[in-house]
Amino acid sequence: RLVESVVRPLGPSLVQIPDRKSNVAFLESFASQMFARRGTYGWNTNWEGDAFLILRYAGLQPQVVYDETIQRDGLDGFRVLVMPACDVLPESVVSAVQKFQEAGGIVVGDEFLCPAITPDITLRSHVRPKAADRARQLNLEAAAGLTADLAPHYRPYVTSSTPNVVTRVRNYRSTDYLFAVNDLREFGDYVGHHGLVMENGLPTDAQLTVSRPAAHVYDLVAHRKVDATSQDGRVTVTESFGPCEGRVFMLCNQAIAGVTIAAPASASPGDEVKLSISVVDGNGKPLEAIVPIHIRLLDPTGREAEFSGFYGAENGTVTINAALAENDTPGLWRLQARELASGQSANAYLRLAP
Repeated sequence: RLVESVVRPLGPSLVQIPDRKSNVAFLESFASQMFARRGTYGWNTNWEGDAFLILRYAGLQPQVVYDETIQRDGLDGFRVLVMPACDVLPESVVSAVQKFQEAGGIVVGDEFLCPAITPDITLRSHVRPKAADRARQLNLEAAAGLTADLAPHYRPYVTSSTPNVVTRVRNYRSTDYLFAVNDLREFGDYVGHHGLVMENGLPTDAQLTVSRPAAHVYDLVAHRKVDATSQDGRVTVTESFGPCEGRVFMLCNQAIAGVTIAAPASASPGDEVKLSISVVDGNGKPLEAIVPIHIRLLDPTGREAEFSGFYGAENGTVTINAALAENDTPGLWRLQARELASGQSANAYLRLAP
């Protein structure tokens, strides 16, 4: 289901869409890992792994940084720095963190934090119990406490009415791409009887709020426009999620009015023809977004030809230079383009000479 509904149709677009610049940093200190025996070592089964999950349940989108990252780039652009299990730190990192605090940055630390730094908010550590439901509940409770502590000072760019729907945002120019995944689960009868894994998904509803004044919202998985409300500088989407379901919402300033195709009316075997497909707004201008689009080039017998497939239309436009073979079937060819945001499509025809 993931491959058919997300990877194949949206993959060419998603590889072009960069992550949104985060203003929350999550420090994994090499010094602490070496000298205090900290670190997840790739397994994420200890406190640092749970701390990262807590941030995700709290609606934060942390960027992992290291001692070297801070030494090289500093902490400019970040508003919150989370420092789990940072017992031992280089002096240069301590100095950078202190300057970050003096400039108004918020430091979240646990009881292990290097004594040279006083955290603004304390996130108490815990040892994850083996019972999966209890472990998840501990993280959810810690996330709720962190959200309450941060509320007077910081509001995430995206908030969810329930921590059971985990969000993440990517961004291209003025367009946001909101990922939302339903994480609500219960024990099943596959491995659930051991109490170690909650493997069965459950349905849930969520209100997702994005801190932007207005947007036209599209569901890129269902290929439809979504109802959204705008109030107090925020856009809110209310959605129902089935078990284990996810969504990718595209929030853009312009509404999609249609699809346009520029293609020659005729060609000869061996020609290279330029096919230009655009997703346009009401003024006929391409969208300021990367829009997933499905293109089908059909020969006169209805067979899909080379260059058919899924594309990402950067700045609303994708251009294909289609090289026609000497032995391609002559006759009337059809170019069909369907954008996968609102589901609108267009057709153009090209006659290939014998």
